[in-house]
Amino acid sequence: MSFARLLNETVNVQRTTEVADGTGGFTTTTAFILRNIPCRFNALGTRDMIMAYDKPIVFADSLCFMEYQSAVHEGDMLIKCDDSRKFEGKLLMDWDEAKNYMKLAVREWARTVE
Repeated sequence: MSFARLLNETVNVQRTTEVADGTGGFTTTTAFILRNIPCRFNALGTRDMIMAYDKPIVFADSLCFMEYQSAVHEGDMLIKCDDSRKFEGKLLMDWDEAKNYMKLAVREWARTVE
């Protein structure tokens, strides 16, 4: 079975940036940098929620697996295409080291309750 067939969700990737306004200051804005990216979310066990690797301690509650996207960075927001959940990317890992696949440790930021 191919990796792509395991990706059962789609997300939009949103980035927050600072943009110069016309009066010499800056304003914060958000923009979608990628749309409809296939991915898969897996919940982390309690023991795995704290990750340290080469960074200060990172708290995450899920892993997001996707094909490698060079535009995705830590701090980006992953918003499910049905707008039901919103995640913040905490730790970016390229686990195959060949730029084919990546996993992103994420923390759930918001959930829509119906």
